[in-house]
Amino acid sequence: MSDERRSLADWWAAPAAPYIAAVAVRTAARAAWGLALPTLLTVAAYGSYQVVATAAAMAAQLALLGAPQTIVRYAGRRLPMRFLVLHSVALAAIAIGAAAAFIPRTRTPAMLGALAAVSLATLGATLFGARAKARFAFGTSLRAELGGAVVLVVAAIVAVAGIARTVITPGVALMVESIALGATAVVLLRSRDSRATTSTSDAAQPSPPVRRMLADIYSVGALVLLDVVLFRRLEVYFLERSPDGLVGVAVLGLSLQIVSIALLVPTALLETWQPRLALAQHSGGDAGFEREFARRGKWFARLMVGVVLLGTAVPLVAVPLVFPRYSPWLGYIVAFVFIRLACAGAGFYSSALYAAGRHRALYAPAVVAVVIAIAGNVVFTRQLGLRGALVAYGATQVTVAVLTVAAFYRASTRVGAGTTPEPTEARIVA
Repeated sequence: MSDERRSLADWWAAPAAPYIAAVAVRTAARAAWGLALPTLLTVAAYGSYQVVATAAAMAAQLALLGAPQTIVRYAGRRLPMRFLVLHSVALAAIAIGAAAAFIPRTRTPAMLGALAAVSLATLGATLFGARAKARFAFGTSLRAELGGAVVLVVAAIVAVAGIARTVITPGVALMVESIALGATAVVLLRSRDSRATTSTSDAAQPSPPVRRMLADIYSVGALVLLDVVLFRRLEVYFLERSPDGLVGVAVLGLSLQIVSIALLVPTALLETWQPRLALAQHSGGDAGFEREFARRGKWFARLMVGVVLLGTAVPLVAVPLVFPRYSPWLGYIVAFVFIRLACAGAGFYSSALYAAGRHRALYAPAVVAVVIAIAGNVVFTRQLGLRGALVAYGATQVTVAVLTVAAFYRASTRVGAGTTPEPTEARIVA
């Protein structure tokens, strides 16, 4: 058997397969629900939904900071989960209050309740999901994601079939998402996975000091916040105040929903590989990490070529057939999708930096990208609407991608110049 075929066979036989399936189920269910909404809501109503959904995502990320990445980084070790949850809930209360203060559309009782529900449910599902991933409890992850997926799929079928079409509003849509996320969090909290595996050495190690964990959470959190808030969602609020208004927000939102479908498999792989890369760094040192990164990088590069080509073609077919009311903006949708997919490959490099604890290499690229993102949206998006957003989004995404890859190799060069530990005999499962 050739090396390539053997690698493929090993991949399918790997115990991580349930987690890949879990991420695929989650992404597919959320994408199905997200793509059903534009057919149920008017363009303006969908734009309003996107504004509040973005606020909920920002609030949840402000509460989480770098907690999920930190949990995965300490894969196989006992962690103070109660403290981490309480810490995130306290930050969530502050973030929800800030969203209500600065985003007018969240100030009605219905929207504020939906904002709080989605934010807190996201927090629970993300924290407990990271814990399951760090424990390699992939079966638990799959069961939890199936629970949430059932809620979204049933809601989408009921709505699209016309049974509840008239009651679907932006607030109702957000509450459905909070129920799905809550179901996922409950399963993650209560389940035990007999297939969960940790190395004996890791299980025997004590919990890392809380002070060190908080330092990691805040240092990683600063980068994650910039990625989520500025690099992927900043255009939403500039578009809302641009000549295109909520229509522009809806067009961008639909574009990113299509992107989420195209990135289903890459997202699943990156989430599965990250704890393996962390273990490779922990047990094999820098040399073990570099070998693991190179092995997985070849697969990921080939995959992304196909994802970019096929994903860019999706809106050309989907918009005229499924979302005809968005046909006047087809060119913008294709452009947004292509830009995001073409730059998404850099996510492999940033995931590896987080896993290896080298994320500080991303600070300088982040600062540069922040300046470009804010300046581009102030100068172009605010004045020109979708045309300006395309320029600002493209400039930000390309800057982030190029500088992220450069930061990875710069960090690797610095590590290579130092002492490289010899790898241990620990086996890193595919």
